[in-house]
Amino acid sequence: MPRSKNREYKKGKPHRDFRKFVIVAEGQREDDYFSFFGAINQRVVVEIVPREEGKSAAKYLTERLAKYDEEYGVEPEDFVWFVLDVDRWPRKEIDDLHKHSEQEANWSLAISNPSFEVWLHYHILDVIPVELDSARKLKRNLANLVVGGYNKDDFAMLIGTATINASNADLHKDHYFPEKFVSKLYQLSEKLLTFLGKHWQTKE
Repeated sequence: MPRSKNREYKKGKPHRDFRKFVIVAEGQREDDYFSFFGAINQRVVVEIVPREEGKSAAKYLTERLAKYDEEYGVEPEDFVWFVLDVDRWPRKEIDDLHKHSEQEANWSLAISNPSFEVWLHYHILDVIPVELDSARKLKRNLANLVVGGYNKDDFAMLIGTATINASNADLHKDHYFPEKFVSKLYQLSEKLLTFLGKHWQTKE
């Protein structure tokens, strides 16, 4: 398993001049979105943990991370983010993952209710219409948000707007589990933007 918060650094370990974000997500759309930020500058590395067919459920996320750690390594200073939705998995699985994450250094959950598309809507909207009350409706509406439909690169460039809108929509920031139409992904994006710097869009 990845190194716990009590694990000491090895003596003589080379200093890294970048911060690594390890993303463990349920779906391909999430992977594609966050992989965009791994090519912005040398200060941030974004690694997407591979997904195994039939093992996208919340209870398998730590298993996937453990396999990634065996092959590539996860250091105590790396940020591990589990990106998941509430529309497909039992609450107990999500609660168990949260409890596990609290015992590890730099492990966090970024949950969207009902789905990742809530986060994508906040790139364009500051309030999500109440009639978009299911993951299916949110996915269908993506094509209507902007002319030309959803484009991951175009949306990723608006992550700052999404961060503000999603944060404003969250009235219970101290609780890890989001209410309807809330995405905790703004907490991940805030951390990511901190290391990307103010001028990341110019790729300086």
